[in-house]
Amino acid sequence: MAAILALRALTKSFGAITIARDLNLEIQEGEAVGILGPNGAGKTTILALMTGALRPDNGSIEYEGLDIRGMSVEERCRLGMARAFQIPQPFGGMTVFENVMVAARHGAGLNAKEAQAISLELLERSGLLPFANLAAGKLTLLNRKRLELTRALATKPKVLLLDEIAGGLSQLESEDLINLILQVKESGVTIVWIEHVLHALLSVVSRTLVLYQGNFIADGDPHKVLADPKVSEIYMGIEVDG
Repeated sequence: MAAILALRALTKSFGAITIARDLNLEIQEGEAVGILGPNGAGKTTILALMTGALRPDNGSIEYEGLDIRGMSVEERCRLGMARAFQIPQPFGGMTVFENVMVAARHGAGLNAKEAQAISLELLERSGLLPFANLAAGKLTLLNRKRLELTRALATKPKVLLLDEIAGGLSQLESEDLINLILQVKESGVTIVWIEHVLHALLSVVSRTLVLYQGNFIADGDPHKVLADPKVSEIYMGIEVDG
């Protein structure tokens, strides 16, 4: 079975620092994959390469078998790739509903009627419907993160890339977000998630990779990966929940 997303001998450096060194990765449709690594390992850079925000020095990125290296962020979004960022940056002066509508109209290319329908549906699913007419800049951190995820979903993704979306939340708050991400997973959307909040990550993903010095040094069952002595050494001092 062909992978929905694949990295082929992907290389990316910034001066003397190599973020990706001939990286190879295949992600199957419907998988929920976590990517771990110490600060500065290049996890966010890998997501940026996947979405087209950065271009690789060498190698290729394939989406549903198609080489997408030359495609823009917008083109990849229309194909079905969406990303939710670590620090939500909604259009603060626009309402929550308008923020989601923009994503549906311009990210998914829906007409006004379709965009309105999917926006209302997603706001209800995410618990944001009571805040639909509130300026997005007035939301709490949890609700800004809900909105960030909702906007990504409004583009109708097949592959959802999450960048430390649970960061800054209490455990109780992160549980709300986890439940929403689990619903996304159950709908069949492929998830690639980088996260330092391990209890959140382990609640969703069934496969974990560890990025270190430009290479994936582990790949497999999350609990087995975290029990690997080499991985434990990298994460010295980080308590593993779950």
